[in-house]
Amino acid sequence: MFIYRILSQIAFWFYYPFFLLRFKGKERKERLGFIKHEFENSIWIHAASVGEVNAVKTLVNELLNQYPHKDFVLSTMTTTGQETASKLSPKLTTFILPIDLRITMKRVFKRINPELIILVETELWPNMLALARKKKIPVILINGRMSDKSFPGYRRFKFFWKPLWKAVVAVNAQSVKDTNRFLGFSFKNVVNTYNLKFCIDLPEYDRKKLRSELGYSEDDFILVWGSSRPGEEKLLREYFSHLEKGISNFKAIIVPRHLQRINELRQLFKNFDYRLYSNLKEPSNLLIVDEMGILNTFYALADVAIVGGSFFKFGGHNPLEPAFYGTPIIIGKYHTSCRDSVDRLKEHNGIIVSDRKKLSEDILKISQDKIFAKQLGANARKTLQLNSDSLKMNLEILEKYIK
Repeated sequence: MFIYRILSQIAFWFYYPFFLLRFKGKERKERLGFIKHEFENSIWIHAASVGEVNAVKTLVNELLNQYPHKDFVLSTMTTTGQETASKLSPKLTTFILPIDLRITMKRVFKRINPELIILVETELWPNMLALARKKKIPVILINGRMSDKSFPGYRRFKFFWKPLWKAVVAVNAQSVKDTNRFLGFSFKNVVNTYNLKFCIDLPEYDRKKLRSELGYSEDDFILVWGSSRPGEEKLLREYFSHLEKGISNFKAIIVPRHLQRINELRQLFKNFDYRLYSNLKEPSNLLIVDEMGILNTFYALADVAIVGGSFFKFGGHNPLEPAFYGTPIIIGKYHTSCRDSVDRLKEHNGIIVSDRKKLSEDILKISQDKIFAKQLGANARKTLQLNSDSLKMNLEILEKYIK
């Protein structure tokens, strides 16, 4: 650990000029451990980025409701994670995790005085763990995982990590495979509490009413391409006429991941009779959504959901939202960012993993085989329900450590 501290300090000073250029203002201060918040005994939750924050948001809200007298703080590694975390609740204090140096971590510990540290998935930082152990602050891993990529590294450097892992008093693992891996490293109190990502709570919608409000009928076959990324809209354009010929009343809705690309999409579909959601006066065969935060509305009315960011190398986006509505799901083969969710859905035949060549074939199959489509959507929703006890199990374990 001493060698790690020396090397990390040297690396930081080498990186310092780049650090000053990259980070400004409040973010720079927080990455150096200077946070404005101060507490007596807080419960510190740390999640790396957007995916981890979304995975635990239901749990965080339950903790805030069950322990209103407690101060909860949530740190993230990324600014996008921070933006997502800041929207969870006004009761929750959020900040950017500092660089893992002893001096920066000591500053944060001094300000927030945690009585319990909750780490999401495998956010293991040596100086954080060393200070927690020294101060006798219990650390719990929730939704714990050891990926195929990280597992060999932890095994190779077990001699370094093993003393630090003694700070971890419990591991709530997200699968049998992860449970066995944590047990193999002699972690204490390891329990398979399943995957919290599946404990999502979204608004329920009246599908028929939603369609009517947007000018669609029950006979329309609506494809929703959610969180689309560059190249994917062009792919839809190439297949559009083929799908129109093969599917009666075919309609498509594109919800791009980033709104700054709207003009790009307008140019791409300039020869189509498209409508923008913000200026929707009458229905058309193609709708481009130019508003944030309403993707779930379209998943709820869809006949098939194409989960974007997955047909080119972007890592994919969340397939659990359409699963919540029992909507048949197709995702591309580039889904590393949500592989666990896709694998779980595949186990229960609740998703189709496609590619650019056979996408239209998969869409046509869903449109032509209503029994298959209905079962595909039902299997997806059932996958969420099978993991619904995860929230309850995690809360029961955390209750033992919250004073």
